[in-house]
Amino acid sequence: MTESIAQRPAGARIIVRLRQAAGHRVREAGSTVIQAARDLHLSWPTVMAAFRTTAREVVDAPLPEVTVLSIDEARRGKTR
Repeated sequence: MTESIAQRPAGARIIVRLRQAAGHRVREAGSTVIQAARDLHLSWPTVMAAFRTTAREVVDAPLPEVTVLSIDEARRGKTR
């Protein structure tokens, strides 16, 4: 039997906060996966999995409602 807490689920090697920090570093700070892995002393697959999890939050978020839709009237080049 393995003891588990909210920040470190059973079978996990790193705590949830570290995984979230790795994902947010790539998503929000614009760091590369390999650089975040080096800075946080984690493996590339661990940071990539964390990034996929945090990126899913953005992808699954609902889009804002469109209130005004217009057509661009600017022309390019000579008129025919």
